[in-house]
Amino acid sequence: MHGLQVKYLKNIAKHMNMEIEIIPMPFARRLREFRHGNLDLMVGLQRESEKQDEVIYITPSYETLRHTFFVRKENIDKLQNFTDLKTLSIGVTRNAKYFERFNQESDLIMVPVSTLRQKIELLKKGRINTFIHFQESALPLIIEMGLQNDIVLAEYQPIEVNNYYVTISQNSPLIGKKHLFESAVRDAIANHEFATIRREHYASQRDSH
Repeated sequence: MHGLQVKYLKNIAKHMNMEIEIIPMPFARRLREFRHGNLDLMVGLQRESEKQDEVIYITPSYETLRHTFFVRKENIDKLQNFTDLKTLSIGVTRNAKYFERFNQESDLIMVPVSTLRQKIELLKKGRINTFIHFQESALPLIIEMGLQNDIVLAEYQPIEVNNYYVTISQNSPLIGKKHLFESAVRDAIANHEFATIRREHYASQRDSH
């Protein structure tokens, strides 16, 4: 309940002068409940195409991030280019999308899990060869787990960036407030609020360990 996305949601609710009830659940279930209209609002979704589905994307995107590969330090030479990924087992977040070439490659051995901690544990135990996640999220947890000397950034990293959106369920009564959400997101971006929340979130995590 103290996660980064919770802080983003609370900030948006503050801009909208709305009460918000936050329900913690794994990403895959969150997405399913959201598409069914059982959740009104989500952050952290990417727009995969211009085709509209059950999700209303609030533009502009509130955050642009790059995904990062991690490996065990002794295996740092095993991942030096994209082709090397075809020989490795890769920890991914269940139902998450990454960068285009990775998403479209059918020969990759992917091991889907629900949490970042599971990815780190599997890599620590040698059950996977690498995992992909945001560096800003992964590094603080790796440090918290005391594994910063064992799990490191891979030599190969994707150059593509990903845009993330505040989203409303097509089946939510909030749909009529889309223009107000767009104004709230634009104001928060103009005031650098998302960047500040992210920076302070990870600084507080580092300081507490």
